[in-house]
Amino acid sequence: MRIELQEVERQQLQIKAAKRQAEREEDDKFRQQMLAKFAEDDKIEQMNAQKRRMKQLEHRRAVEALIDDRRKQFEAEKAAEMEEMEQEKQRQAMRQQIIEEERQRLLRDHAQKLLGFMPKGVLRDSQDLALFDEEFRPISSLDKLISSTREIGRGYDYR
Repeated sequence: MRIELQEVERQQLQIKAAKRQAEREEDDKFRQQMLAKFAEDDKIEQMNAQKRRMKQLEHRRAVEALIDDRRKQFEAEKAAEMEEMEQEKQRQAMRQQIIEEERQRLLRDHAQKLLGFMPKGVLRDSQDLALFDEEFRPISSLDKLISSTREIGRGYDYR
């Protein structure tokens, strides 16, 4: 499982690097297209050298401003995506908390009646034992309670 996680992380890093490279290439392509468009629009070839340099500088600034705007938009979208992921994590944590509270409530309300019929994994730790009344606590350890549950349940066919 750990190796799989490392492999997935490595793949994600490669995908991320490829995306960054593609963005750089797209920005360069966009820059060249915009410079060509501006050059065509202003017919830079026909202007004198000083005007041509000034126009080229103006065009570069305009292109850089456009690229900067695109980058900011991308970062805003990425931030919104991260916010959505964080909200999803919070929803999942809240859901898990509700499930755990309900599990504890069910144990508190019904576990004493089902002592010996509960499947493995229902009682997780010593905190679960605290949900039982005092009369059931002399068992005192989770291992003894779990083993007694197993012993009682062995005679039954669960199919």
